[in-house]
Amino acid sequence: MQGASPQPTQAALVQLINDNLKTARHVALVSVPIGLTAGAAISAYDYLVNVVLWDRFSGSLSPLALCFLPLIGMVLTGLILQIFRVESSAMADEVVSAYHNPQVGLRYRQVWPKLAASIATMGFGCSAGMEGASKWLGASVSAWLQTRFNRISWLKAMHGPVEITMLAGAAAGISAIFRAPLTGAIMGIESPYKKDLAHDALIHALVASALSFATFSILRNDRPYFPINFHYVLVVRDLFYCIPLGILAGVSSLLFLGCLRAMKRLSAELPLPRLGVYVCGGLLLTVVALSMYFLIGEPATLQAGLPLANRLLSGHYDSQTAVLIFVAKLLATAITFGWGGVGGLFVPSATIGAALGAVCDIYFLPSQPGLFTLVGIAAFTGASYNSLLFAAVFIAEASGSPALVVPGLIASCTAYLISAGVSNSPSQRQARTDAINIPLERLQG
Repeated sequence: MQGASPQPTQAALVQLINDNLKTARHVALVSVPIGLTAGAAISAYDYLVNVVLWDRFSGSLSPLALCFLPLIGMVLTGLILQIFRVESSAMADEVVSAYHNPQVGLRYRQVWPKLAASIATMGFGCSAGMEGASKWLGASVSAWLQTRFNRISWLKAMHGPVEITMLAGAAAGISAIFRAPLTGAIMGIESPYKKDLAHDALIHALVASALSFATFSILRNDRPYFPINFHYVLVVRDLFYCIPLGILAGVSSLLFLGCLRAMKRLSAELPLPRLGVYVCGGLLLTVVALSMYFLIGEPATLQAGLPLANRLLSGHYDSQTAVLIFVAKLLATAITFGWGGVGGLFVPSATIGAALGAVCDIYFLPSQPGLFTLVGIAAFTGASYNSLLFAAVFIAEASGSPALVVPGLIASCTAYLISAGVSNSPSQRQARTDAINIPLERLQG
């Protein structure tokens, strides 16, 4: 029949079936154990940072004393990186770089010192999130294992591309720490590109993320990131307001990334030894935390900011305080990473977006209180990460309200267009350069 798609030959079908069977075998033998391993590793990491260190500090020290912890954290981070000669403090971006340059890969010898540095950064209250370290830890473990498998001839059934397995491990790490398996898989395959997906790793990432989430839930908890008290139902008026919110988030993202670049440039140009740079960064973070303590009564810029984001979500602050939090958290996060902190940008960025959204909640009056706080998270992180998908999926999955995908997508797509391709990941590429479809000649024989 004219216009019908050409049918593949028997040989082509056999080849496709064999390829799928090989993929299924690799997923079962490699992605499954990687998901379980990543979930257990992130559980231990989360317990060490949040329970052993931060919960203990915040439970025993006064809010005023807590303001000085980032200085200690940055000094410890600098000492660890200097003693073990770790050149780069990047984590999530290092995974993206390794995916695009598999011949270089990750520096496995720096895993333990960089992990210790990230614990110092986050455990002592610097403005950094755990998702960057979780992504990097999952990627490092999985890439190391795949590299070893590939060198053993009798493990041929487990052989596979290191970069694919690495992305599966990265997705598993994100899934565990966010308690959001779909978000982890999407973020894992979306992060290497600005306008494309690493589609080859999708099935591996989905399986590894699901098992990592299950493992983390058993060992730690499965509480949603943003426990909300309503089931959102779509309202057309809300959707129209998502557009100006997306514009604000896109412009704010450009401001944030510009501030981050300025901080990196300033720290690099100062005539100080490496440790001196970290001391200066720690002092700046302490000044910002003290300023917030005296202005609003709490050191709101400390750590990643998840409790702060939940207070913003519940309408705890007025508009003036939300604006102060937006400015201070943006500045503290830029200082943390501009002056060499080790960790992730997503949760601090989400907190910045929550503060922006909380202001919109007050002035736009959505159908459900807190709606634009969540949408602000999707819009700001979507712009900062050049993401169209995972940011919107994240707020729906993390809050347990699937209808939030719609306003989240509208706002994040708007912010994505405003951000003009400026990303917090220097190693991101525009799109894949290889062919992603099976050639027609192969199907026709």
